[in-house]
Amino acid sequence: MAGIDSSFSSRKRFYYVSRKKNSGVSLARANEYDAIFAALKHPLRRQILLLLDEKGEVSFTDIQKAMGVEDTGLMSYHLKELELLIRQSTRGRYRLSEIGKTSVALLEKVERSRDVSGVVRKELGTLAGKVLWFLLISAVPWIAAMTVDIYASAELIYNPATTLTWMYALSLLVMYRGAALFTVYDRRYFSKVPKKNILHSILFALAVVLTLIPSEYTTYQFMAKTLEVAAIPNQHSSTQTSYALALLLRTILFVVGTPFVTHLTSRLAERLSKRDT
Repeated sequence: MAGIDSSFSSRKRFYYVSRKKNSGVSLARANEYDAIFAALKHPLRRQILLLLDEKGEVSFTDIQKAMGVEDTGLMSYHLKELELLIRQSTRGRYRLSEIGKTSVALLEKVERSRDVSGVVRKELGTLAGKVLWFLLISAVPWIAAMTVDIYASAELIYNPATTLTWMYALSLLVMYRGAALFTVYDRRYFSKVPKKNILHSILFALAVVLTLIPSEYTTYQFMAKTLEVAAIPNQHSSTQTSYALALLLRTILFVVGTPFVTHLTSRLAERLSKRDT
């Protein structure tokens, strides 16, 4: 039993001695890491390392000139803080140590990652801005058309003799304004070539028209069902026909007129840019 206790005690002493040795090595490495990170903490010292990486060997005076530091004591202090990262030759010139080269490589990697992150954030911000502006501009003709359609359908149900030509004309003008805003948007972000602007505006007009079809159909069906339930003689078919013709005429005028609006907007933008220059 005593032999077992003695063996256990010796193993226990060996464990603590080994742990103490390992802790000493880890502590020394930790202190070295702390010194390296402390040296890299100051921006002037990072600039010194980058200078040595670029030039190879640099004298004390040249480092002072490159860093713009006139105080010799201050420069000596910063070089002292970099003692793990730099070496001094027999001629008194400074160069990077192996640890210093590794540290510079780490700095350059961090800077590249930061640049890439900055570019990505900028591109995402630009993309988000483009999408937001496009949605806002697209909402102008869409809301104008849908508002008039809902009002006109309700008005025609209660007062079939109502003339709503001026309302459809007003909605068409607002839709043209949306096309003009889209041209400004297109010239700002994509192209300033008039022919491309006209092509893009036609696609924009077609997209607006296609997105309006579900709401126009729903409004038309609502009016038709309401008139059918009301069972007003000679009102059902004539009211629906006039409403459908108004929608069709506005759609055709919007698609056909949008290229002309784009052409005028492009010419006006070019004149204003020439006047500014």
